[in-house]
Amino acid sequence: MGAPVSELLIAGGTVVTADRMEPADVLIRDGRIADVGQDLTTEGEVLDATGHWVMPGGIDTHTHLAHPIDRLGITTADDFFTGTVAGACGGVTTIIDFSLQRRGETLALARDRRLGEIAPDAVIDYGFHTIVTDVRDDVIAEVPELIEGGFPSFKVYMTYGDKIVNDDGLLRLLEATGANGGLVYAHCENDCAVTYLINQHLSDGKTGPAYHAPSRPPVVEAEATHRAIMLAGVVDAPLCIAHVTSSGAAGHVAAARERGEPVVAETCPQYLVLDETVYDPCGGFEVAKFVCSPPMRAAEHRDALWSALADGSIQQVSSDHAPFRYHDQKTTGRDNFTRIPNGLPGIETRLPLVFAGGVSTGLISPQRFVELASTNPARIFGMYPRKGTLDAGADADVIVVDPEAETEIDAARLHSAVDYSPFQGMRVSGFPTWTLSRGEVIVDRGEPVAERGRGRLAERGRIDPAALP
Repeated sequence: MGAPVSELLIAGGTVVTADRMEPADVLIRDGRIADVGQDLTTEGEVLDATGHWVMPGGIDTHTHLAHPIDRLGITTADDFFTGTVAGACGGVTTIIDFSLQRRGETLALARDRRLGEIAPDAVIDYGFHTIVTDVRDDVIAEVPELIEGGFPSFKVYMTYGDKIVNDDGLLRLLEATGANGGLVYAHCENDCAVTYLINQHLSDGKTGPAYHAPSRPPVVEAEATHRAIMLAGVVDAPLCIAHVTSSGAAGHVAAARERGEPVVAETCPQYLVLDETVYDPCGGFEVAKFVCSPPMRAAEHRDALWSALADGSIQQVSSDHAPFRYHDQKTTGRDNFTRIPNGLPGIETRLPLVFAGGVSTGLISPQRFVELASTNPARIFGMYPRKGTLDAGADADVIVVDPEAETEIDAARLHSAVDYSPFQGMRVSGFPTWTLSRGEVIVDRGEPVAERGRGRLAERGRIDPAALP
């Protein structure tokens, strides 16, 4: 199994979607879901899913593959081949990555450059958010064209000197996206406070990786999250908050939603299973493996995030896969923590970590897991119902998972080009036995069998604020 077939029946499993969990077969025809029901038959191939859960493929809407960090002269370790193979092995069938507008460029130039980089390599379907760094009149004028062309989401950094967009630029972009069916996706940290705290630590000789976290405390995230939400409210625009890590930021999102504002948010597995103890100075420079922004928080914030996932105030879990090798990339910041490239690998372990930490423990239901990992990402970013569901007519992006099978995470057995995993040694369940993309088996009993470049650009439509989860 592995080559495309015209008809395939996934038989004998338990179908789990965002709204149901029941024994059922799934019939796939010409790359789409043809039927879901009991005792279905086919003259094509049959995949025996006895003892397995059959779910929509994972959608990871926050990855950084082949992503340049210009200020450091470094590019993330995974390209669009190794990164999407790793994703497929972890149950991901669609990613939304990023195109980066460098200052002075047009958004169209950034889009076209990125399309050329992705298409030859990706083994799963893909899209990307446009990172806007230079908000000019001509750039704002491009926004409707990008949305119409299937690129409706725009990433904004409220920190990082080479990417930061100030409040004026953010407000203008919110207005343009809101008026045309787009969505701003914001990295929320108060740049003034972060810069102040970094300088304070460095001037005190606190240069090691353990000082990364106290330079970006929860309050700087909470303040910027609240500010972004208030600005979106000024122009009545929808907003998505990236990688929520703290109870304060999660509280601002929940309060906005209670007011009826079209605000959604994501968190990431590292904030759900790790905490600030990874920054123990006794860990020496190995602490650099956990340097990401925002950083991991105290355990009470982690617990608050699980509660927010369960009660619906956070709507999705993405990986924020930003893979840097430890030995020749993270180590560039040995004498200055601000020179350590920010980010963790996680595209392959996202679904198993959430499955083990949430479903296996009873914190979230299997249906809620599907919502967080697939259906809500599709709804938020304009891909539903083509993706994120097993309804008839949807793309046959499917994962088949043995819920009882446990695996110990080991970087040596993962498929990313990174030389470590921040989750090394954790025991998880939820790795797929089979992953299917548009009806084609691309992971067979845990082994990747996909052809390089078989991925396609995912169709994305305008984003309706009223339809956000």
